[in-house]
Order: sequence, then structure tokens, then C-alpha cells
Amino acid sequence: MTATPPVRPHSPPVSLGGKVVAAGAATRAALAQALGIAGARSPYRVEAVAWIDHALEVSIGVGSRQPAVLLIEARTAESKGLVLTDHLNVYFRGTALPRPLVSRVSTYAARNLADWTLDRITQLLSEDPELGAAGAAMPPAADDSQRPQSLLDTWGAGDSYADFFATGEIARSQLDSIFSSKLFRYVQHCDAECLQVNPHNVIPTVTLVNFPWDDRLRRPFGPVPQEAGGDADAMVTTDLTEDDVIFGNPDKLRRVLDYAVSRPDPAELAIFFSNTCVPAVIGDDVESLVRQVQKRSGRRIFYLTVTPRSMTTVFEDLLVKRRLAAEKNAGPAQPNAINLIGFPASRAVDELAALLELADITVNVRLLPEILTESVDRLPQAALNVVCENRTWKHLVDQLTFESRTPYVTLGAPFGFERTRAWLRDIAEALSHEAHLERAWREHVSGQQAAWESLRARASSRRVGLVVREAETYFLTTPGVTWGVPLLGVLEEMGFGVDILMKVDDKKTANENARQLRDAFTHPDRHTVRAFDSFAFLRHRLRKSTSDAFLSYQFFDWRLSEAGKAAFSLQHFEMGAPGAVRTLERLLGVCGTEFYRRYGKYLARSTEGLRLDPPTETAEEGSA
Repeated sequence: MTATPPVRPHSPPVSLGGKVVAAGAATRAALAQALGIAGARSPYRVEAVAWIDHALEVSIGVGSRQPAVLLIEARTAESKGLVLTDHLNVYFRGTALPRPLVSRVSTYAARNLADWTLDRITQLLSEDPELGAAGAAMPPAADDSQRPQSLLDTWGAGDSYADFFATGEIARSQLDSIFSSKLFRYVQHCDAECLQVNPHNVIPTVTLVNFPWDDRLRRPFGPVPQEAGGDADAMVTTDLTEDDVIFGNPDKLRRVLDYAVSRPDPAELAIFFSNTCVPAVIGDDVESLVRQVQKRSGRRIFYLTVTPRSMTTVFEDLLVKRRLAAEKNAGPAQPNAINLIGFPASRAVDELAALLELADITVNVRLLPEILTESVDRLPQAALNVVCENRTWKHLVDQLTFESRTPYVTLGAPFGFERTRAWLRDIAEALSHEAHLERAWREHVSGQQAAWESLRARASSRRVGLVVREAETYFLTTPGVTWGVPLLGVLEEMGFGVDILMKVDDKKTANENARQLRDAFTHPDRHTVRAFDSFAFLRHRLRKSTSDAFLSYQFFDWRLSEAGKAAFSLQHFEMGAPGAVRTLERLLGVCGTEFYRRYGKYLARSTEGLRLDPPTETAEEGSA
């Protein structure tokens, strides 16, 4: 296990607030020098530099080969990269890179970027006279041919049978993870079918994906956060017909927008306008019409398309402009007060707040996933922002820390006993307020320790499984992409044996990935990593596995049920020590479910997922 770097509050970086902007020749020259590839005799050259969302991307020409793309981003406790400085993580995208280039960059970047911060990088960009100029070169996009695909990408994806993390669905639905219904009235430009992507009813119903932000298991009878509260005008749609799609009907959109801006609005809510797939495909000039109505009415209208990139700036006015105004007018911060960023309203987070209170640390505001105007206004009252690492919300954190007077720390999420204790310690160290730590921790776990140890002893006789594709092993080693849950670490701490099934495309890469996975465990001899290279082999591995349950983001996952395996997801996990006890109780309940073990053979499917007739039982089987 690698040592965790010391936690330092970041000076608030002058980030670019989730924006995408290309730099010019001055920035390219400065980066070439810093990376050790400047000069006429160098076989490499910096071809393009751009700030993209939360990181600097640098495209490096390597002769006739595809350019290599280097990323420079803020270092966190979970960072893994080619070069790790006190403040930055420097790494290449992809694996097919010339070794001399990697060696040169690692040598020079470690030395030349040692004192660099995101502040310095964005200052470099701000001084570039060509920043954002029309036609400025952009680094090439990621090579999608090597990216694992989902059923949202294509129905013909060759390896979607091994997708257990629903990557496409999570990306498409990321905006649903933010609870902002108190900020907006919604207008959706769509056909009726677009509203049926998720099931709707008079009561909450399950979706086809186990979204990490869904509290269906943690709070099964709780309210739905996104409810519109019975307001008939909270959502209006254009309800496009077949004729509208064929002939176009811009007048319908204009009437709906005029209706939306004309309604009484005592709360002064902004309008959230969502332009969906069908209008985009048929070529409606939607954005100019939205701008016209916005200018005529004076109402704030946020415009969203179906692309993930458009989601990055939805909350920029609130998280950047309004927050900066609040900071400008705010008094001194409370010295032992913090803001929790990325911690949902839940019993577990209430318990974490109580733990902090025992250590004489006060929670001022919780922001994300819920976003409220009054919460943004109160942010400057705290001395520190404590950010839960979650890559889905990285652009929002960038906006929140843009030119902020409040320092921040990005910490591993407090899942399990040891990580919760480390989380408390790191916050206290960042505040230089460590006097009551041990007493607070003892009091917090005093009623939990016995149950935790008893449950761990039971879990030691159980095994759980994880399935990944070769290019997805970072899901098991990078908690930021699994909603902060350190899957390998917390499952091991709970006492489970872990079986990893990995789809293999390249033997050399697979061996390296398997080594990294084993290195991530404290006791690797208790866990296994096995390969498969086809759907048939995966099904064989699942049937033969001794694991009681496997992780899957897919609801009704017949790949598991036909193999006699139960399923769990991130919805089973809770933060904090009491939350860890409840998580372990849930997982043991899943592992102890006999239904699939007993009836798995009757749940068999064809390769296409069609139900098969149950096998004919012999007299001996029937009597058993």
C-alpha cells in the first residue's frame, strides 16, 4: 500500500470554472520548456494546449505517430500519475507512448513543475494574448476506440456484455444527481417518448440503473428529492408530434417559452431549458429563439443540450458569480467552521456532523448534491471547504473554488472505520485544531465497535465479486469514479474475500492491471483476479465463482441471477462508522439470500437475454 500524502488545504485555484478554452503560442512555449521538450533538436513539440473542465491538456507531437496527450490537474489523496508534485498530478492519456518521451517528461516535469500550482497554470493562461482565439488549436479528443462502450453508445458494442458499471447511463444522467428543483422552472423541448426514459408513477419506482445517488436502499420510504411539489408549471414541454418533427414547428416552441416566462414567479426562479435529441437531429434553430425570449422577457434562462459538455456551465452563475459576490461582502470566517461539499442530506452525514461537533468542529453549510441559493450565500462563513472526491462533480467543485477566499481540501470519502477516522484527522489537521480528536473518535464508535467486529467476523467467511473490463480497472482503484467508495479497501476492511473477474484483451496490459489490483489490497492472498475473454467464458466464471454476490449497476441483472448470484451496488454503502455497520449488515443480508443459489438454474437466459424454458428435473433432483 502506498503512503497517503499529507493533506494541505489548497490555496483556492484561479481555475476556469469548468470552461473549455484553447491557449496560444506563449503557453505552448512555456509548457514545452517545463516538460523538457523545447528546442530545435527535440524530436517532440507541443502542438496544442487547452484548459478542459478541470485540467490542462497538452498535445505533444511525436513524428508521424498519433499525438500524445498530457494532462495536468490538481493532486488529491487518491491521485496516481507519471509525476506527483505537492500540488499537481501529471500523466499521459493512453498507453501506446514512446518510452523516451515518457522518460524525458517524467524527469523534467518532476523538477520544473515542483513548485507549480493550478494558480500558476491559470495565471500563465490568463497572460496568454491568444487565449480563446478563434481557430486556436485544441488537443485531440480521447481515442474512443479504446474506451469501454455501453448500450447507450451502440447496440453493437462488442464488450457491453461485460459492462457492470453502466458508464454511459451514469454520464447521461449526471445532471439528475444534482438536486436543484428549488432553483428552476423547467421547459423541455421534446417528443412525448423522451419523458419516458425513466419510469414515472404516483409513487417512486425503480429505474433500470442502480444510480449511486439514489436512496432507494439507504432510505427506502423517504421523499423523492426532485419532486416538483405539486406545481403544475414546474415542468412544461413542447410535446412534439410526428408532423412537428417532419415539417418543423418553431412557433410551438415560441408559445411554450412565452407561456413559461409569463407565469407568476414570486420566488424569482430561473428557467431551465432542456433541448433534447429530436430537435437537435431535425436542425431546429433553438438557441437563438431562447436568446430572443430571454432578452425580451428579462428572465434568466439556462440552456442545456444533450451533450455532457453543456452540463458543465449550468450552475456557473450561482457557484461563481453569486458566491464571489457573497465572499466580497462577508465578514470574517468562523475559525472552526467547515463546509461539506459533496455530502448528501442523509442519516450518515448527520452522524458525521455529530462526530465533527464532538471534535469542536462546526458544519456551516452542506452543498452538493443539493444546491440552494441561501447555502451559496452562507459559504464564506466557514474557514475551510471539505470536498468529497467525486469526479462526476469535479467541474462544479472547480467553479466553487474559482478565485475563492476559502481554502479547501479534497479528501477520500469516510467509508469504513479507518477511513472515517483518517477523514476526521485530516480535517482537524487542516484547521490546526486537533485537541479533541481521540475523545471524539472514542465517543463516536463506542456504541458501534462491538457490532462492527462481530459483523466482520461473519463477513470473513463470505466472498463478494467485481467484474471489470481491462480498461475499467480504475473503477476499483480510483474512488472518485465510484462516488467516493474505495471498493477494494472497504470490502477488505469489512472482512470479505474479493474475487475480481477481468475481461482481457491484451495479455501484457492485463498482467499489469492484475498486479496493480493485487497491490491495492493489504492481504492480497485472500483475494483473486481471474480473466475472461468472451461472454460464454464470463458466464462460466460467474457460475463457478464461490462469491455469494457481485456488484452491478444494472437492475434485474440476469447475468448474475442465472449464475445463482445475488447483486449489490453503491446504494448499499453509507459513510461514517454507524454507516459502515449498516453497510456491512446490508451486504451480509445480500450474501445470505438463498433465492438465487436455489433457483438460478430456472432463471437461465439465452445469449440475447431471452428467458429459457426451465430444465426438466429428474426424480432425484426433484426430491433434493
